[in-house]
Amino acid sequence: MRVLLDCRSSFLSGIGRYSTGLARALARTPGVEIVQVIEEGVAPPVADAESVPARTNAFYPTGGLELGRIVRRVAPDVTHCLHVPTPIPARRPLVVTMHDLTPLTVPGTMPSEVRRAAYRFWSFRASGEADRLIADSNAAKCDVLRLYPHTSGIIRVVPLAADGFALVEPQTVPEAIAGDGSPYLLSMGDTEPHKDLPTLLRAFATLHGSRPELRLLVVGGDVPGYAGSVLGDTAAAARVAFTGHVADGVLRSLYRGAAAFVFPSLHDGMGLAPLEAMALGAPVVCSDAASLPEVVGDAALLFPAGDDVAAAAQVARVLDDAALRASLVAAGSARAALFTWERTAAQTVAVYRELLENR
Repeated sequence: MRVLLDCRSSFLSGIGRYSTGLARALARTPGVEIVQVIEEGVAPPVADAESVPARTNAFYPTGGLELGRIVRRVAPDVTHCLHVPTPIPARRPLVVTMHDLTPLTVPGTMPSEVRRAAYRFWSFRASGEADRLIADSNAAKCDVLRLYPHTSGIIRVVPLAADGFALVEPQTVPEAIAGDGSPYLLSMGDTEPHKDLPTLLRAFATLHGSRPELRLLVVGGDVPGYAGSVLGDTAAAARVAFTGHVADGVLRSLYRGAAAFVFPSLHDGMGLAPLEAMALGAPVVCSDAASLPEVVGDAALLFPAGDDVAAAAQVARVLDDAALRASLVAAGSARAALFTWERTAAQTVAVYRELLENR
């Protein structure tokens, strides 16, 4: 089976994880040959597999036309777009992974009307042109069906994984991030509304009142003065640091060293970050929103989304109870082990075969 994988969005963090993990697992799958379409100048997920460079932004109409020409030239058995942009014209059989529709369902997530219009166009087009849609979780599937109920017969759920990231070689945390070596809570995200950092910051301020040595590290881009805008000019705000982009090896070390990983997201298609944290031995405390409960199962402590008092209470349990922390680490490791890229690849190939057998 010759599969063309559209990896043009692999530079995006979450989709990059997906593109790399799936492509590498598919390349190891007997009977599957992959051809990767990559953005020009970007290394392909699988170095020794065939790849084709694309010169045009995937979200431009010209990007769809370029992908259409590539698909026609390669003539694969299946085309699989790993994000919503699709070839123009559509070449069948066509599979599209729709990770989530946050830019269309959560106000303020994508402030640019032009970008949001492009996202809306490609998502709607994928819902009509794809022979099969893949969602990362049942929660993501429900989001798709709310906007595009006509896809109920073609959408399948295939969870992602974190085992590939757990094999990344650890790197020393830079001194600017490591600071004075005090214990820290770790989180991941940016200031977009659905990441709900204000809830995290307020919960941290509550904890900091009785734990002045505690720090909060947020892996993501910083908006100068953001912590102060939520917490004011306080000692707690001074103990918050945004790391900016970090290499995977550094992130691996940060997970390993965290007193807890706290994830307050209001909307998340899969919840890869909590899964990665569990795989690397960090106890996880997260909100009960969207896909997170189905990802973490009973291996994390949950709190009602948006409730900073409850979030602080759950984190405090982890910090104060060594036995609870140890049980969460063990349960998290076992939970994360259920999500492998081999499993993701096998379920994805099953979708391909379903299509090919019904042609």
